[in-house]
Amino acid sequence: MKRLLLFLFVLPTFAFSQYNVAYTVTVKRLMALADDCDGGAPFCLNAPQDPIFNIWTTDAEANINTNCWIFEDDDAAGYGQWIDIQNLEIANETGVNTNYINFDMSGFETDALFAASCTSSFGDDADYPQQFVQQFDLSTIPQGILYTDEIDLSGVYFAEIEIWWTDLNVGLHNLESRVQFTMAPNPTEGLFNINLSEDGASNFEVSILDLSGRTVYSVMSSSNELTIELSNQESGMYFVHINADGKTATRTLILK
Repeated sequence: MKRLLLFLFVLPTFAFSQYNVAYTVTVKRLMALADDCDGGAPFCLNAPQDPIFNIWTTDAEANINTNCWIFEDDDAAGYGQWIDIQNLEIANETGVNTNYINFDMSGFETDALFAASCTSSFGDDADYPQQFVQQFDLSTIPQGILYTDEIDLSGVYFAEIEIWWTDLNVGLHNLESRVQFTMAPNPTEGLFNINLSEDGASNFEVSILDLSGRTVYSVMSSSNELTIELSNQESGMYFVHINADGKTATRTLILK
């Protein structure tokens, strides 16, 4: 199997302090792409091969969760298709000071699986050691809502995951370090207003990001009232981030 380069897309991070959070991570589906050895003799006597997945999650406190899935006796038709693994929870942490969750991943296919094992010992054809895949910045993921994304190991192994998190100190933060603003209407069909109550601030920076962390709109203003038009963007959830003289705040916006 030809190895594919792993391109890492790092979401933009703002100057957020670490949160005191609870979070869960759930794997919903897995998928592996077939290699050239699937199909049997003379090179793969026990083919089709069985894909084996390993996933690690870590946070800023170095909490590590490891998980393994072995799919025995998969037929060739199972390759390149999503496999529902019944929404298995792989991480559940509470009271963690972090602002991100990291994912590492490995995978291999084995010609002969003699025992349930998450390590490769048979010189398998497609063997990907543990490697960093993606980091999720909690400042770009809404609280209290299941956020779905896909992690990709070298274009060969894929996992669809759900992340849920909440800030345990919500309501306890020092409000003086946060921008106070209103945003309406929300949901919106594209046109909405932002009203900031930060008297005396010289400039405001407003950034709007989509779920992938891409900035779709950005503006600097000295006015406390802004009207923003997003009708040229696709419907979905966005994040409105405001920075005013060192004070910040982020809220979710639904575009209909």
